[in-house]
Amino acid sequence: MDYSIGISNLKWLIPSGTNIILSGDLFSGKDLFYKYFIEKGLEEGEACILVSTNETAQKILENFDGIKMDNLCIIDCVSSRFGATVEMPFFEQIRYIESPMDLTMIMVALNEFIDNVSREKNIKKLRIVFDSVSTLLMYSNLRTVFKFLHVVSTRVRSGGGVSLLLIEEQAHDDMEIKTIQQISQGIINMDSNEIIIRGFKTDRVRYEIVNQHIQIKP
Repeated sequence: MDYSIGISNLKWLIPSGTNIILSGDLFSGKDLFYKYFIEKGLEEGEACILVSTNETAQKILENFDGIKMDNLCIIDCVSSRFGATVEMPFFEQIRYIESPMDLTMIMVALNEFIDNVSREKNIKKLRIVFDSVSTLLMYSNLRTVFKFLHVVSTRVRSGGGVSLLLIEEQAHDDMEIKTIQQISQGIINMDSNEIIIRGFKTDRVRYEIVNQHIQIKP
């Protein structure tokens, strides 16, 4: 029950029950990476949950326009801060959280969505994306965020899902990076036009971004 990343010419498969840290700077293309990752899951009929601390649900839906989104759930930690929670298509698949600091309500929403896709929809494969862990660390201390992510990662492993945890590596000290890495089984780093994977698999490829698409170089 492996998971494909969804980028053309990148044949890496992620084993079920794997939590992966995706690191890179603002211009590395990691936001494009996770969108490929979610799009592939939706195309395969898998369930996808996106926890967003950086983009509103409305913007996310626009970014995925043209993709069948019946199995996409969004936990929006942005809109409520600006009073921008509005009804829109797929409203039942969106939960608005007051702040990225409210990890308890994020967990409640996550559990609700996970239970819904597994019990009511009977979907066996699940992808979870956090965009981003760095924002969570801006609002809560390292110990609190680690405990929260440890609970999430344990559920992912026991349920055979996959999680992708985005982080701005340069925004954190060594202790923060090493602590968050403890809950992962793999690390994907995007830097200097090279994607490097370590952990359950070791490999590297060259890439470039052309017209908002990631292209793998031969």
